[in-house]
Amino acid sequence: MRTHHCLSIIILMLPFSAFLASLIFAVELEVESPEVIDIANFAVNEQNKRSNGILNLVRILSCKEDLHIIGNSYFLDLLLHNGVHINRYMATVIERPNFPSILRPVQYELASFELSPYPVP
Repeated sequence: MRTHHCLSIIILMLPFSAFLASLIFAVELEVESPEVIDIANFAVNEQNKRSNGILNLVRILSCKEDLHIIGNSYFLDLLLHNGVHINRYMATVIERPNFPSILRPVQYELASFELSPYPVP
């Protein structure tokens, strides 16, 4: 009887758990913070590896963080130099927490990286 009661509570909590996992809180981050600089450098280095490019970070225009329970997303607006021109790019980096071991560093994944349709300020 007690096992049946616990199972009923778990089943009733599942929709609420799914709701909590989908909650998103958006935060504008300070572009000069070490965390944002590290994430921007990661995005540029990862894109250079993927495309065999030579992009260099000139300036971080903005960084927005979407806070999720199961990992965060960073939306970066960047000015990059390709050796000839300075162009504006938009990148999305996903943070994957290491649940099995909190002693390991956070893992990042470059989800998107594209030339921005907006002009260089």
